[in-house]
Amino acid sequence: MPEPYSVAVLVVSDTAAATPSTDLSGPALRELLHSHPGFNVVQQAILPDDKSRIYDQVKRWCDTEGIELVLTSGGTGFGIRDLTPEALTPLIDKHAPGLVIQMINTSLSITPFASIARPVAGIHLNARVQDGTGTMIITLPGSPKGAKENLQSLLKVLPHALELSTRGGSGKAVHKELGNTDRTKSVVPSLSTEPVVAEERKHRGCGHDHGHHAPKPRTGNQPLSQDPSRSVAKRQRASPYPMVEYGEALSLIFDHTPVTSIETMPTDEHLIGHVLAQDVVSDVNIPMRPSTNVDGYAVRCEPLRRRVKHQTTDKPGVYRVEIEYPSSPLPEGSIYRINTGAPLPPGMDSVIMVEDTQVTSTENDEEREVELLAQVDPGENVRNLGSDVKVGEKVLEQGNYISGVGGELGTLAFIVKRSAKVHRKPIVAVLSTGNELVNIQDTSKPKHSTSSLSAIIDSNRPSLIQILRSLHFQVLDLGIIGDTMAETVAALKKGKEKADVTVTTGGTSMGVGDLLKPCIERELGGTVHFGRVAIKPGKPTTFATLPAHPMAPNQDPKLVFALPGNPASALVTFFIFVLPALRKMQGRRKSEWELPRVPVVLNSTVPLDPRPEYHRVWVRPTTQGLKAFSTGGQRSSRTVSLAGVNGLLELPSETKDEKEKKQGETVMCVLVGEIGSSLA
Repeated sequence: MPEPYSVAVLVVSDTAAATPSTDLSGPALRELLHSHPGFNVVQQAILPDDKSRIYDQVKRWCDTEGIELVLTSGGTGFGIRDLTPEALTPLIDKHAPGLVIQMINTSLSITPFASIARPVAGIHLNARVQDGTGTMIITLPGSPKGAKENLQSLLKVLPHALELSTRGGSGKAVHKELGNTDRTKSVVPSLSTEPVVAEERKHRGCGHDHGHHAPKPRTGNQPLSQDPSRSVAKRQRASPYPMVEYGEALSLIFDHTPVTSIETMPTDEHLIGHVLAQDVVSDVNIPMRPSTNVDGYAVRCEPLRRRVKHQTTDKPGVYRVEIEYPSSPLPEGSIYRINTGAPLPPGMDSVIMVEDTQVTSTENDEEREVELLAQVDPGENVRNLGSDVKVGEKVLEQGNYISGVGGELGTLAFIVKRSAKVHRKPIVAVLSTGNELVNIQDTSKPKHSTSSLSAIIDSNRPSLIQILRSLHFQVLDLGIIGDTMAETVAALKKGKEKADVTVTTGGTSMGVGDLLKPCIERELGGTVHFGRVAIKPGKPTTFATLPAHPMAPNQDPKLVFALPGNPASALVTFFIFVLPALRKMQGRRKSEWELPRVPVVLNSTVPLDPRPEYHRVWVRPTTQGLKAFSTGGQRSSRTVSLAGVNGLLELPSETKDEKEKKQGETVMCVLVGEIGSSLA
């Protein structure tokens, strides 16, 4: 008889990890395995729903201890803390979908709620031996009954699977048995038509109990985007995406925008552009000992006062100057020359400014003696221990942005913080779409176009990349892509793999070559959260999310902003939609997600539109406050209207009673750049 297969059982449960006596799944699995002579349970553990700990434990069993079968129980459902599949999928080199199907079918024959289980199974290959063998990993439900039922459904095939995967066997006997099987008999349990009793309503696939109700989808499963495979003549003539208001669009963006992970970085110029992930508290007193805030001479007040008392003048007199820092108090009659910021020598308690002294004798071009021309009080011109910053004092707060102005970086250096915990900077991929586009230095015709039409210079991508880099974000330039499904899918996939956010311009409207939405929905399994916004400019602005790769260590979705192709529309929507998402993602406070808004006075009358409008302006300070100057024609294709812009007027929709905002009226303005110098 072959040697039993070694088995490790891992129970994943926050409750059981805190109170092991509550674990019922582990004993049920061990009891079942002990009744089978082909298995030997050699390891067992209980862990909370912690992805990294689950991964580390199972990897150790596989790679270090050579376990042949790892069974886990719990954490395979839809709960927020159910992370077992995500923890173990990266370990699986060969997936075993047949085992997964067998487990799900078994559970579905008992309860329909098995459809919300997410089991995984497969083989982790042995990296040391490299002979194709390894460890079988199987995730089971968290409930004792569900875990036992799923394992029982696999016991007939597990020995064969383990012989092949862990010991490199041929499995001839089993193949022979499979060849003799009566294939007219069903091998899949039929679904029960009996009602589920109360006890069976407890779920089989998750690690926790829920009150189950029939699931109701919040959105339809069918994509709204046009089907690119249909003929051009049959393409949609009206957008199927509902028009959303600006506030609703922004809420959807914030709801689906994660915050980046935390990392520790050294205190240097590379911190600029990051956001602190925790408060910064000083570990030291500053100054660390009494020091001076002037250039002069460190003295002891009492001897000076005694000398003045016995003289006819109020000048303390002449003193010998020491320039080497003393390790012990100086004798009376000596003083120490000191520079701003330097610590006071032992025994000194004040500093007389160099302006209140004069040299009376020199030696080798150095001061030998100086006369003190004024009296000082104890503590004068002295910074006491901890008078700037005390131990335990908070000097910077979580959410503080480390700017290029230098104050935050200087503060960290000031309190001797050699590193800081910050949020990782989001990586932003940028691309332009359009057969007609070329880079500005490219004098050839568009490589994506077969027509003889003149090329159009791509201005969107360079503008967006420059804005992002000036704001210290990391940028991935994906270039210009043609209006084909293959190129669009490839570019979006690259953005998804290498960046946190992908920003595209063009391809979002109703044209034949507008393929962003179909690519997102039909090819990449993404979700379009909105496809039209009731603003001017920027109506076709689209926001979507792409699911993370199942083996990715970070399961946060990837964001896609498909902005309109017209330059003014692209930049306006970047400032009011993309940048707020990036500011949230980088860890800023909620009050700082959106760009600041200020009241401004109109320098000229501006007409209102049926849609709320973001009107490009120059904002300048005047003696009467901030004044807004229109950049002229606001057509969305007019790139020159963006030159020098530092504000976007927030204009309301026109009404029956109001068709324009008049010169001298005050309106709110989104600041997108620095406010320039004041006007005469």
